Amino acid sequence: MRGILKSATVMFGQRLDPGVFSRAEQAARRCDLFLAIGSTLTVEPAASLCGVAAGAGAALVIVNADATPYDGLAAEVIREPIGTAVPRIAGQLLGEAG
Repeated sequence: MRGILKSATVMFGQRLDPGVFSRAEQAARRCDLFLAIGSTLTVEPAASLCGVAAGAGAALVIVNADATPYDGLAAEVIREPIGTAVPRIAGQLLGEAG
């Protein structure tokens, strides 16, 4: 096989696929919990999904070392390493003792 292999990510300066973003907005409107992990939440329109979810009543949890523009909307802001925070959050969501 020849060619460039690319993951399903959007690089800086690339446009988001409108269909993919529309589905993400729908999911954000319907979720109960929205986790934003390891993002400065400054790149739009993806960052706006935090506001969509919180506006629809979801609990927004932000795990990031630094402050983000969406911290004020968050039910919880976690300032610990992702490798520590994510397993703890997953354990809590699965009902394990944390």
